[in-house]
Amino acid sequence: MIPKGNQRGGGQQLATHLLNALDNERAEVLDIRGAVAQDLHGAFKEWRAIAQGTKCTKYLYSLSINPDPGQRTLTREEFFDYIARVEASFALEHQPRAIVVHVKEGREHFHTVWSRIDAENMRAVQLSFDRQKLRTLTQEFALEHGLRLPPGLRKDRGADRFNDRAKGTSLAEKQQEERSGITKEQRRADVTAAWKVSDTGNTFLRALEERGYYLAQGDRRAYVIVDRFGEIHSLTRQIDGAKAKDVAARLADLPLDKLPHASRAQEFIRTKLEKQAVRAFQIEASQRWLTLRQSQQKRRAALDHKRKTMETRHRTQQQALVTRQARAASEIETKRRERNGKGLAGFFRKVTGIDSLIRKKHERQDKTRKKKDIEDMQTLKRRQHRELQDVKQQSRALTSVEKREARSLRTKIKREQFRGIIRAHEQEREHSQKLTPSQKTKLREFVDTGREISQEEAPTLSKKTSRSGRHTDAPQVDLGQIKQTGQEIVRPAKEAPKLTDSFAEALRRRAEEKKAAKERDRGRGGGRDFTP
Repeated sequence: MIPKGNQRGGGQQLATHLLNALDNERAEVLDIRGAVAQDLHGAFKEWRAIAQGTKCTKYLYSLSINPDPGQRTLTREEFFDYIARVEASFALEHQPRAIVVHVKEGREHFHTVWSRIDAENMRAVQLSFDRQKLRTLTQEFALEHGLRLPPGLRKDRGADRFNDRAKGTSLAEKQQEERSGITKEQRRADVTAAWKVSDTGNTFLRALEERGYYLAQGDRRAYVIVDRFGEIHSLTRQIDGAKAKDVAARLADLPLDKLPHASRAQEFIRTKLEKQAVRAFQIEASQRWLTLRQSQQKRRAALDHKRKTMETRHRTQQQALVTRQARAASEIETKRRERNGKGLAGFFRKVTGIDSLIRKKHERQDKTRKKKDIEDMQTLKRRQHRELQDVKQQSRALTSVEKREARSLRTKIKREQFRGIIRAHEQEREHSQKLTPSQKTKLREFVDTGREISQEEAPTLSKKTSRSGRHTDAPQVDLGQIKQTGQEIVRPAKEAPKLTDSFAEALRRRAEEKKAAKERDRGRGGGRDFTP
């Protein structure tokens, strides 16, 4: 099992993440302790309100517990035992807490969030050396329950732990992986392989581009690489066994000012991907969006039903209180009339003034009773208002979760589309490597013009001169194969260069085209400069 804990703020964002049902097969809130609200957004908001009375900004401690799917499944009792050990070690036994369980790809893992603020003393619980403590108690727990731990948790690697941490996946890198579908290990392996087969900056640049990465200049005057999906990564962190001084020495023939900025590389890649976007996923994407909306509408309908039921119950309670107060007033009036004497007793009360005193007493009693009735009604309305506010808070929280799920689905669809494009281009590259020079000439003509080559044109095209100026007399190509291949990659060559083209060559080619167009416009305008 692998525990990951960190101190953090942003309770609302964390609650939305924990309730995201799209990235998980199931998300269930098991327990909320130390909060009036019984939903995550409401509980975290209460804890943040308490934290505002202190100087603590990271008022939450979030812990995720991920078991090894290759070993046996841990029981709920074992999970709660581990959480109790963490609380005892970190002095969090009496702190507010929320436990959420996620089921993803059949694997169950837990998230526990504590409030660090001690409400009695209005100060945060100190959590020094939390990672070392987590490692120690995880080792004890694994020993008692017969579990195997990964190498990083088995023993303390000393200074090497920083290198291990660099090889790990941070939250930002995990989000990049979700957007692009390229794992950190795969990216590091590609860049390291390109580093090993190169000895100069230019050969390293070519090796990177063959693997779908572009070398560029970062914002902090450092070398970065941009992957096929426009994600930016530090170069030195992607090469195993190489340091910053080694990278600088190898890339001495590629100074930073000669490289394009990373933003230009991103624009180049994203424009190319957008222009080559396929519509193969539209039907499937529409169905997935429909499924998501139906699931969200089902949850929203349950909340709306809860709100309507609550409003009906509130009206019934108010009407019942009004009826009860009116009945009580009627019973008091009936008793007063029965106590009023008749005949000589009534005459005596009027003559002596006792009747006047009794009437004033009744007026005072009625005034006190009406005041109490108003207070009872206000108390009831305040309680009902709090209940409605709780439902509104749940509605706002559900809206946040729906937005998060929509963003997750949008990222998944885009990643799958990009993967389809990359696969198509890899197939194109593999196919082009198998073609003869004559076939490549015919295929290039089809791709550049978008026009199908007829049987009459085929002999002429086979005699065309290649870019090197030599005639090609290769056997006639299968036109059906060319057409089938061309349909997968057809696009105007000037608008979107091939993925196999060098990024630097594409930029140079565009600059030459702009320069030629600028000179043509000058000639037409009598020497005036018309920027295209």
